[in-house]
Amino acid sequence: MTDIAIYDWIASHAKSRPERVALVDDFSGRSFSYAELDRRVGALAAFMLDTLGIAAGDRVATLGHNSTNILEIQFACMRVGALFVPLNVRLAAPELIEVIRDCGARVVFHDCEFRAVVADIAAAVGATPVEMNESGQACAYEEAIAGHAPRGPRHGGTLGDTWTLIYTSGTTGRPKGVLISYQMVLYHAVNYGFSTGLTPDSHGLTFLPMFHTSGLNLPANPALHAGATVTVMRRFDPPRALALMGRKESPVSHTFGVPANYLFMRLLPEFAEADLRGVRSLGVGGAPMPIPLLQAYADKGVSMQQTFGMTETGPTVTILSAERGFDKLGSAGLPIVHVETLIADKDGAAVAPGDIGELCVRGPSITTGYWNRPEESRSAFRDGWFRTGDMARQDEDGYFYIVDRSKNMYISGGENVYPAEVERVIEKLAGVVEVAVVAEADEKWGEVGRAYVVRDPSVALTEDDIIRYCRAEIAGYKVPRYVSFIGALPHNATGKLDRLHLRKIADKESENACTPV
Repeated sequence: MTDIAIYDWIASHAKSRPERVALVDDFSGRSFSYAELDRRVGALAAFMLDTLGIAAGDRVATLGHNSTNILEIQFACMRVGALFVPLNVRLAAPELIEVIRDCGARVVFHDCEFRAVVADIAAAVGATPVEMNESGQACAYEEAIAGHAPRGPRHGGTLGDTWTLIYTSGTTGRPKGVLISYQMVLYHAVNYGFSTGLTPDSHGLTFLPMFHTSGLNLPANPALHAGATVTVMRRFDPPRALALMGRKESPVSHTFGVPANYLFMRLLPEFAEADLRGVRSLGVGGAPMPIPLLQAYADKGVSMQQTFGMTETGPTVTILSAERGFDKLGSAGLPIVHVETLIADKDGAAVAPGDIGELCVRGPSITTGYWNRPEESRSAFRDGWFRTGDMARQDEDGYFYIVDRSKNMYISGGENVYPAEVERVIEKLAGVVEVAVVAEADEKWGEVGRAYVVRDPSVALTEDDIIRYCRAEIAGYKVPRYVSFIGALPHNATGKLDRLHLRKIADKESENACTPV
């Protein structure tokens, strides 16, 4: 399958439905038909090739909030054969430099608000900055598109080639680029379309960050593959999202969020009068939906579709059909069409029905590994199965339930947070002897971090000192919500940190309603 030529669906739709609206940029108010999108993508590809000297295999990064520009750059990379690398806008400058050095990006397309930080990055790593304007006004990006004759689809390359590098942080705290092939995106588009009823007449809304797989692929890329319309929201705005789903003309039919997104919309006064009958699929991931929130949307005739997935799996692995939302409460659903699943024991053998084991997957929408991480790539697989690191079980009907994460990663407001990464930063602060970060339940964000710090008694170190330091070094969502000083961290007989015991301590502190710093 991987030796099949790449299919450029933007170019195809530009011929078959040229006047159909492809993209709407909600922030700037701009919209582009498939014919216009094809022209802009082609001109941008010509700029990359002829002016920037980008060649097949080179890496092209973006640092910008959600906009139609991000998708244009993604498809221009397809026509060049370059690797698209969307950077997390919430990362601090040292983190961004680390990622760009790792991937070797030669150019960074960036929003104007990141001009200063990209200048620092360019000085540190030598990447060429190209400024974009979020409102579509005059800028280097628009000048490049206007000044180049469009290039058509590239002849060369196969579906097995890498199209995108999406950076995540592993349990070691080191950022790593997940290899996203054309095949992964194509098959996920097919899988998602089957499971959600996506058609050319659909209207997708993407508001999760487009430096994440969810922002790119739920539902943006599947909708573009189907020839549908995609509205891109710069960042999640509850009143605006609800208005787009409830409007009479061209209402949003497909979107995806985390429970917090739907909670914020539910709390709006206008939710009571919103007409959501045009919505066909409200996908949710990151955490299970609370029953009252499920019921609130069900009362309006809209059922949620709980999912499970991750960057390495395309992302979607399982989807719970809308009609089973309540009788299979807590389930992540059934596997999508072109995915195989296995719940395995520690030796890789299938567990008995109902037993808990590690969820493993394989299929054409699964990554082949990580950029420049051969050992981690090999260890991520066993006998051809990708090991998700999540513990799961199946009920008597075959429905999947995610029981726990075997890794220590937790999810705060839909963002993955890896304690080792946060710990690595705090350890650098003078006065810190030892630190461990664990998750605590939070009504608003699902989970937040608590840092347990053993400090040097000779150094004056406060909770505020640690929080301020973290805010300067790492993204805001990674900064621990709470800091507790402790005499010693618990360790087991082998000297390893006993996280289970530490979580018990955290649970007691949470019950005592400690004041956040």
